[in-house]
Amino acid sequence: MRSKSEAMIALLLHKNKIPFRYECALRLKETTIYPDFTIRHPKTGEIYYWEHFGLMDDPVYSKNAYSKLQLYTSCNIIPSIQLITTFETKDIPLSSEMIESLIEYYFL
Repeated sequence: MRSKSEAMIALLLHKNKIPFRYECALRLKETTIYPDFTIRHPKTGEIYYWEHFGLMDDPVYSKNAYSKLQLYTSCNIIPSIQLITTFETKDIPLSSEMIESLIEYYFL
């Protein structure tokens, strides 16, 4: 895992028996990206992607995050539908409570 927050997401997915892969290649148009998590819904088998954007107070990082979200959307992978997104800044870190609530909402 590239960050403490990604490690926390992975731990909580595993704890809740949600099958996932970390940074598995995904081809969108002519671009290959590596979503943080590719998740198979344990009951329906549907595929979800989870992107954690951890440096949103960095202008270059946030611009790249926005471009990545546009690419997903242009390929009909829609935030809050098939794409779970979490964000944080130095002053506002991602919490385990937020991760747990998203896991419960989408998968349990």
